[in-house]
Amino acid sequence: MRKKIFSLLLIASVLPIIGILIFLRYQTLNQQQGLAQRRLASVVSGVVGFYDRTGAGILTQIQTLTNNDDLKRTLLLTDEIGFIDQSALIKSTATRLNLLNLDYLTIIDPHGEVLAQGHDQSIFGFSLSEDQVVVEALSGQQVHSLGVRDIKGESRLMTLAASPVWFKNRVIGVVMGGAIIDKSYLDDLRALSGAELILVRDGLVESSTIPGNLDEVPIETTGNKFNSAELGGIPYKFGAFALDDFSGEKIADLLIGISTYDLKTAFDKLSLVFSIFAGAGFILAMALAWGFAYKITNPIAELAELASRLATGDFDVGVKSSRKDEIGMLVNSFDSMAEDLKDYREKLVNSERMAAFTQMAQKVAHEIKNPLTPIQVSIQDLKRSFDENNDDFPKILEKSCNTILEEVSSLARIVREFSEFARFPSPQMATENLNDLIVKFADLYAADVEANRLILDFSDEKLAINVDRDHMKRAVYNVLKNALEASGATGKVELKTYRENNLAVIEVTDSGEGFSAQARKNLYSPYFTTKPDGSGLGLVIVKKIISEHDGFIEIDDQIGYGTSVKLKLRLQNHENTLSR
Repeated sequence: MRKKIFSLLLIASVLPIIGILIFLRYQTLNQQQGLAQRRLASVVSGVVGFYDRTGAGILTQIQTLTNNDDLKRTLLLTDEIGFIDQSALIKSTATRLNLLNLDYLTIIDPHGEVLAQGHDQSIFGFSLSEDQVVVEALSGQQVHSLGVRDIKGESRLMTLAASPVWFKNRVIGVVMGGAIIDKSYLDDLRALSGAELILVRDGLVESSTIPGNLDEVPIETTGNKFNSAELGGIPYKFGAFALDDFSGEKIADLLIGISTYDLKTAFDKLSLVFSIFAGAGFILAMALAWGFAYKITNPIAELAELASRLATGDFDVGVKSSRKDEIGMLVNSFDSMAEDLKDYREKLVNSERMAAFTQMAQKVAHEIKNPLTPIQVSIQDLKRSFDENNDDFPKILEKSCNTILEEVSSLARIVREFSEFARFPSPQMATENLNDLIVKFADLYAADVEANRLILDFSDEKLAINVDRDHMKRAVYNVLKNALEASGATGKVELKTYRENNLAVIEVTDSGEGFSAQARKNLYSPYFTTKPDGSGLGLVIVKKIISEHDGFIEIDDQIGYGTSVKLKLRLQNHENTLSR
């Protein structure tokens, strides 16, 4: 019961703690994820702003070229006569490329044909009339966008800007420039944003600010997903930013990663604090649950034990409680019940004693009456024979005297048995080991033990009892004598001792025929016997001896299967008080 109450109280206490811990853990993880994503979103916004500013800066540089008079004259000549100084234009374009610190610079005529390239001076004369950026610029619009261009035979991703060259309200050409997005570009972004950057094109890492092997980095570029990775023992949160060209087609992805080490450390410490509080709460819950369970069940458990002792006849439990709750009321009620039962038992014992003596007196009176009749008849015969002067008087005298003497002897026997039972000496108590007492007594039946007619089985435990040695021997003798006689010459009797709670038990079991229903009703009736030569006082004396030793006797039998007699005596040094 204590374990069940403890388990229920512990579960009731721990479940809220576990629930709170799980909730707090979930909340802290969400907060950590949320803070990381907000920080990453802020960084992405900064990167995008830098990208826009870069494109706008290149466009501003391109616009300075579109206002150059020499360039306008060259483009007008090309448009009007179709002939220019190609070498001078190419050289001029290369010079302007270096001055503007650009990676890509192209001069385009109004028909979309490349006149000169500063980054690759040997290539010109091809058409860009279908390039969306060029088409937009030829229509009079200023454009900056991402794009892919070939520089010296290598396809490079870059930020492009294109601006139309105007003359008298018409576009006479286009200037288009750009800066390659490479590691240097990413390093500038990293210095500005504090984020790690990875440029991915066609599923391959093209450039990165993270040194070393990037196989551990999750390259997830579909949708707006955030991915976690750990690089060099430092946790990162990565987000993908799609890089689209002027037509809206994605041409690359920029993975932007921020370190979440500080967030992870802070939230790990917070989780540790939660765990410590949870552990302390669990230990406290266990202690409180055990304390409450013990407080609730301990008096009940002790009451149950005392109730068991009370059921065996031990009415001296003497239990009191100072508690004012229901348990205290139960304890005090139990004590009152024990006192009432003790008083009732004493009254019942006195009543049984008086009834026994009354019954015995009636039986003695009946037994005395039987011899008196022959005595009376014999005396009357003597008197009549004497009065009639009968010649056979001597013979009648002898016969009558013999009859009278015989009946007087019977009266003396009855008086002696009654006196012996009524004046049984008071017991002289001493502490004895029950096993030692029975072993010495059993030596008288060595022949029966050797013949396997009597089987002895003694407890391995020392059974200390307070008894009168001679009285107890007489009680066991009467029980054992009855068992041997009931078993007959071929039967068996078993005598054993053992402990039963706070009692020492002597059990004698025979293989006889058991008692009849009539015999069971009169087992303890004085002078009732089922044997022709029995006195009818054997079990009465046994019960008297056991009662004087504050014990009791139990008889269990089944007709045709024998009888078991148990003599139960109290063990010494048994606790009979309830702990407060």
